[in-house]
Amino acid sequence: MSQRPPPGLVPGEASESDSDPELPVGGGGVGSKVPGEASESEEEEAAAAAASGARGAPPAGGADPSLLQQRLRAGARRLGGAVARAARGGFSRAARGAAGLGAGLARAQLRAAAAAHCLRAARRDLGAVAAAVEIVAACTLLPDVRGPAAGLQ
Repeated sequence: MSQRPPPGLVPGEASESDSDPELPVGGGGVGSKVPGEASESEEEEAAAAAASGARGAPPAGGADPSLLQQRLRAGARRLGGAVARAARGGFSRAARGAAGLGAGLARAQLRAAAAAHCLRAARRDLGAVAAAVEIVAACTLLPDVRGPAAGLQ
């Protein structure tokens, strides 16, 4: 059984008063959304936007996005740009810091290698001096050189 619209009421059109019956369009029943119909509250608009799941998609019918949607997109672009600039700046500062640390580490490694070489050379030279002292001390042909007045008697 279908309802007959009261005279002058077009399906999908808002009623003149709350007492006028609303005709369902497309079999949606009460609470259905008619294409092109304005939302009755902000909650309904937010629920419709959440239900659509398409962020930034134009409204049904290919109409231009609302001013709120345009401003939200512009804000999102500005925020994305600011986040990208901040990330680039942070990464470039970190890269410069790492490069500086790498250069300092390379200098420290060169200095450590040079110090190790000097220590090996000094140890080798000291070993040679110790061997020469042992040879001289073990010699019996020479007078005793161990004491200050050993050979002056």
